[in-house]
Amino acid sequence: MLHIAICDDQPDQIRSIRRSSEIYFQKKQDLVSYETFDNAFAFVDAIDQGTVFDIVLLDVCMPGILGTDVARELRKYNSGTEIIFLTTSDEFAVDAFTVKATDYLLKPFTQSQFNKAMDRAISFIRQRNSAKIVLRLVGGGICIEQIAQILYFESRGHILRVHLASGTVLETRKSGQEIKDELDKIAPGQFASPNKGYLVNLAAVHVIKTDYVEIAGQEIPLGKRKYRMFQEMYFQFMFSSTRI
Repeated sequence: MLHIAICDDQPDQIRSIRRSSEIYFQKKQDLVSYETFDNAFAFVDAIDQGTVFDIVLLDVCMPGILGTDVARELRKYNSGTEIIFLTTSDEFAVDAFTVKATDYLLKPFTQSQFNKAMDRAISFIRQRNSAKIVLRLVGGGICIEQIAQILYFESRGHILRVHLASGTVLETRKSGQEIKDELDKIAPGQFASPNKGYLVNLAAVHVIKTDYVEIAGQEIPLGKRKYRMFQEMYFQFMFSSTRI
C-alpha cells in the first residue's frame, strides 16, 4: 500500500489535490491511503514521531514555515520519500531540488501535469523496491537485501561490513571494489567512496562536511581533497532522472 501525505494550509487545496490523486489512481491497481495536514507543524510532528510516507504532496508557502524547510526536516528521517511540491510561486524551485524533490508544480496545475509528476514518483518507488543485491555472509548463508536499505559498507581487513537502515550489520567476504562493481550494474552512480575503506549510499547521506559525511547519525570520514569531488558525485546522483 502507498501511504500519501497532503500538506497545504488551504482546506480547498487539500480537497483539490486529493481529488487529483484519486483520479490518477482510478485505473491503477495500487492500494492507497491518505493523511492530510492543514498545518505544516502538525505534519512535522507526525514525521518526528516516526510516520513514514511514500509520497508527500507539499505546499511551499504556508504560515510559519516554508514547505522547503518542512522537506528538510523530512529528509532527516527518510531519504526515500518522494516529494512533489505544489505551489503558486516558482521562487523556491531551486531550493526544492536541493531536498531531492521529485517534481515542482505551479498551481493551478492540470491533471496531465499532476499525472506526469506522480508517474515519476511511482517509477522511483518501484525502482527502489525492485533493486536488490545478493550477499554471501561470513559463517555461511546468503542474504538478499534491498539496495535502498543499505546505508554504507565498511571494510575491516578481508571482511566487508554492511550497515543497514534497520541498524543490522551484516558481514561478507568481498573487497570494496568487487561490491562497487556489482552495485554500479544495479544502481549506477548511487554508491561512492568518501574515504579508503568506505562505500556509502548517496541516497542516505544527510550531511556533507569538509572532513566527513553523515549517514543516520554516523560520521564517516571524508578524505582530504575529496570534498569537492564527492559533492559533485552527490549532486549528479540526486539530480539524475534514473536514481534508484
